[in-house]
Amino acid sequence: MSQNRRLGPHDDPLDSSPWDPLAGSYDNSAPEGASVRTTSSRLSHDDYTIAWICALYLELEVSRLIFDEEHASLPAHEGDDNSYILGRIAEHNVVMTALPVIYGKVNAANVARDLKRSFPNIRATLMVGIGGGAPLEADLYLGDVVVGTRVMEYDLGRALEHGNFEVTAIPKLPATILLSAVTNLRSKHGPSQLSPRALEVSRTRLSRYSRPSTPDILFQASYSHSSGAKTCTDCDRARLQPRRRRPTDDFLVHYGGVASGDSINRDVRKRDTIARRLDIMCFEMEAAGIMDSLACLPIRGICDYSDSHKNKDWQGYAAATAASYARELLETIAPLAGDTRIPLIARESSKIESSGKNTTNIIERRERLLRLLDFSRINARRDAIQPEHLKTCRWFLSHQKYLKWANMTPQTSCPSRLLWMRGKAGAGKSTMMKFIYHEAVNNKLAAVVVSFFFNARGDHLERSIEGMYRSLLKQTLVALPDLQWVLDRSNTDERVCPSLNSLKVLFRDVVINLGRHSVACFIDALDESNEDDVRDMVQFFEDLTDAASEQGIEFRVAFSSRPYPYVHIDEDLLITLDSEEGHKDDLAQYVQRCLKVPKSVKVELVEQILGKARGVFLWVELTVKILNKEASHGSLALRRRLSNIPPTLSQLFKEMLTRDAERPDELRRCVLWILCANRPLSPGEFCHAMWAGGLADGQVDEELPSTEDKEDIVALAASSSKGLVEITQPRITHTYEGYQSTVQFIHESVRDYLVKEKGLQDIWPDLGFEWHAVAHENLRRYCETYMTHPVIRRAIDPYRFINVAPSAMGLAKAYAFLEYATRNILEHADLAAPIVHQESFVSRFFNSLGSSALDCCQSLRERRYGQYAGPSHVLADRGLDNLLRQMGFSPVSPKFDDRLPYVHPLLAAISNDHKSTVAVLLGLSSMLHEGEDPLDGLRINADPVNLKTRTPMTWGAEEGRVPFLRLLVQSGHSLLERDRGGYTPLRSAIRSSQVDAVRFLVESGAGADAADHADAITETIRYDNRPLAILRAVKFLVYHGVDINSTGSDGSTALIAASRNGSALVVTYLISYGADLSARDSSGRTASDWAKKGQHRSVSRQLEQAESSPR
Repeated sequence: MSQNRRLGPHDDPLDSSPWDPLAGSYDNSAPEGASVRTTSSRLSHDDYTIAWICALYLELEVSRLIFDEEHASLPAHEGDDNSYILGRIAEHNVVMTALPVIYGKVNAANVARDLKRSFPNIRATLMVGIGGGAPLEADLYLGDVVVGTRVMEYDLGRALEHGNFEVTAIPKLPATILLSAVTNLRSKHGPSQLSPRALEVSRTRLSRYSRPSTPDILFQASYSHSSGAKTCTDCDRARLQPRRRRPTDDFLVHYGGVASGDSINRDVRKRDTIARRLDIMCFEMEAAGIMDSLACLPIRGICDYSDSHKNKDWQGYAAATAASYARELLETIAPLAGDTRIPLIARESSKIESSGKNTTNIIERRERLLRLLDFSRINARRDAIQPEHLKTCRWFLSHQKYLKWANMTPQTSCPSRLLWMRGKAGAGKSTMMKFIYHEAVNNKLAAVVVSFFFNARGDHLERSIEGMYRSLLKQTLVALPDLQWVLDRSNTDERVCPSLNSLKVLFRDVVINLGRHSVACFIDALDESNEDDVRDMVQFFEDLTDAASEQGIEFRVAFSSRPYPYVHIDEDLLITLDSEEGHKDDLAQYVQRCLKVPKSVKVELVEQILGKARGVFLWVELTVKILNKEASHGSLALRRRLSNIPPTLSQLFKEMLTRDAERPDELRRCVLWILCANRPLSPGEFCHAMWAGGLADGQVDEELPSTEDKEDIVALAASSSKGLVEITQPRITHTYEGYQSTVQFIHESVRDYLVKEKGLQDIWPDLGFEWHAVAHENLRRYCETYMTHPVIRRAIDPYRFINVAPSAMGLAKAYAFLEYATRNILEHADLAAPIVHQESFVSRFFNSLGSSALDCCQSLRERRYGQYAGPSHVLADRGLDNLLRQMGFSPVSPKFDDRLPYVHPLLAAISNDHKSTVAVLLGLSSMLHEGEDPLDGLRINADPVNLKTRTPMTWGAEEGRVPFLRLLVQSGHSLLERDRGGYTPLRSAIRSSQVDAVRFLVESGAGADAADHADAITETIRYDNRPLAILRAVKFLVYHGVDINSTGSDGSTALIAASRNGSALVVTYLISYGADLSARDSSGRTASDWAKKGQHRSVSRQLEQAESSPR
């Protein structure tokens, strides 16, 4: 009894054919027409080292032709329900199998599990077959091969509000041996992506599965397949997506991510969203289930575009191209020579199989990517941590759990390989982490020791896991340059740093390919980064340490954090710092050494301090300072003072801030600057910022203070903050000029008290619940006071009238706070706007200081506004939505002005990817309009010059963004507006062959300017190399009544332009519609004259025949 075969991700559920692999419906004879030798020799299960898994019968039928010889079958192992085909490919013994009837990841996992148990020496697994393409970024066509260098489970995640779904899967990577072979092949093929050997295999062994005659067509994402139709015969060809035509029909090979899920995807929006978010090229249904058991390499021939347009005609050819590449890959892998260990990838640049020029290009690209990984304050937090006090911390090195972690080998059996140091806020975790990091470096715990110290008070990269991955990756690759080849796998634009997912993949590649090298990572203060990101990061490192151990690689990771309620920590390698006797001894040593009180009371005070400390080093340090200060005034009340010191950090912070009422306004200004400045202030900036605040409040002298005396600034920081602010030390690096000192809280727990525990409202109730907006209004006011001070105003004024002003560097140095004020005054106003109206300030600022004041601290290259940019342009450029909303700017395009950086604020917002600002300018609540984002998929800054020469309408038309055009028309934009090149929207759409945009504009009433249409058509014919796209545009205009014989500015008709360009297809159409054969352009030439001049023989023949035929 036969059963229906399993349905694959690209099969019609109503069109299945009978097949049951478990019933043994295929045997060991070769398929008809294949040149496969069958041998009666029987090997053992142990002799097979390569697994080849297919999902569909068709895929297995094609793959079987790849065998050089087939072997006799072997007895099945108990509990193994798989059916196998055995044979040899090149120098490898290969076992092939296909999945049974039920499809999906779970079934694939079962097949992989049984195969692994029956064939214990499998060292590499290939998942070969067809897949659905995601032609978002890649130049992907049907029949092309996608090699999955990572697999993403796109349906693994969690449901969010409003029907949203967050993908939480981490990349799963193929085995190292396979990635090694892929790297070798990529270097062999070079940038062309063409594989001559795979083409040869496809044309010889798999010739019966040749390229079909069915055209390869990709419809626009907005166009769905006609319901119920079995083919695309009746689908509207005008809705095809314009694509570059390849010079040959040979298939290409792409490398990148593959999305694996349990369901068939034919939703184009879902396809594009997943492809963009996870950076994938292909959809399939089995690889994720196999990865955990066999770490397979998915090799997928593209048979459709994961959309509603069915195309079963390409499945055979797609299966053949995938199998051909898989054959070439196996030919690249060396056979075993008695060593069962997976070999490492050849790392050295000298082994790249390319010319010297290509090798140089590869090395230069690696260097550029390494520079992109770097950032200016990459080690700022670690450097800012004060070193341990004398004779403290050393106990940690002899702790049983630390020694277990430090001496752990890949063969050590352990529930977790992560050392985790946990402790209360202020316990001294960062100091301890810095100590053991330096000890690991000095004592060579590993060949490479790297670190990252999260800093909640720093910029985005200092406090994010993105910054962590960049830092760890950069440090490791600099220390091990022979591993820099992993950067070759990154498909990122070399102008921007790789995405977070790409960084994780690259770092995993580095670790898995360490070989005999060892690496130790020290990661501090996980609690100072985003909670969800940290949970994902911890899981990533748990999986990575396990994977490294399985590969025999020595890779250690140590974390430190406050207690995390949502992250499971294995007790085996957990050290709770404030509970350790060694830590208590450190506290005692510190108090004994640093407490400066009379001997008569010291023993008693030391005992009381340690009794109240609860293991919190910061509390001890602050308490000792308080008692030392008390002792300096006489030692009459030391016991009383100690008894009055609160036992917790938060209570102690409040006591320090409120104990005396000396200069309360200065304290408030200091706290607000440290809390709410858009970036950490340098000491000089802090000094002038505090002065500007005092001047605004009428409490300081009008003369600018000097910033030369550093001791004065240190004293200002300490006194104005009651001792809760410090100045970090500067650091000079080899890759940057260095980073400045900054002014910050002495510990992150100060910020926690003020914000999370609502200490601000407790101390200053007038700030209220919306304290954040009130604080930014104060900072905005202080910035304005600074910029309008007479001395500074005179320095700024020249920038309003000339393009070349005094040195920006000199100005910023002379007026320490000016650079911060000019960059951030409007940002503070925007953050204050929800509570404090800013209309009068914005008007006052632009009427008084003007937009050019914002450029005064910028180099000439960076200046972007000049004296003519109005408020709407500046606010849109900076993405200041609240201010734009309050000012109520009209969305209609303003009068054209050559002196403006952009014709319209919308384009300034678009160029900077400020989508919410675009929504404000269009009068929308968000960019989701009628269920879609009109700017979805936009590649920002791809051509910034183009944006600066267009109007919103002509840019939208050129990009073919019909929903965006519809919103512009609804908000009052003219269908006839012209950009700097003189183009109307319709002309731009025609020239770019954006048929949907042409249709929308014509149907919306775009003017019938014959000359404009003629210019657009002739330019399209002249510059566009896509005849079908040209033809569609011409047909559409003719259909809507455009005179086919209208002439453009140079006197050319469409026929003259097409003849001059040799566009035979367009010429044929124009002649059939009665184009004037005798028309002449401004040079006096006819269409026939131009065809002869250009030696376009076929066009000449058409014209001659038309001229001789009666019309």
